[in-house]
Amino acid sequence: MGIFKQPKAPPPNPELEKQMKERREEEERVKKEKDEKDKQRKWRKSQGMIGTRSLFAKAGGKGFFYEGEEV
Repeated sequence: MGIFKQPKAPPPNPELEKQMKERREEEERVKKEKDEKDKQRKWRKSQGMIGTRSLFAKAGGKGFFYEGEEV
């Protein structure tokens, strides 16, 4: 019964494979940076440097230490 034939796989595209590999590497790098940042933030919070009950916090939630640019 030849009416139900399996479609053939498309030929491999080296350019597409290269783009997919670069995208995966970029996503892994971003994930690794995020994990490092989360780890550092967790450590700082455990030390009392940031958070609502921090010794460096001021009324209104604007603390002594800034995460990024000062306004």
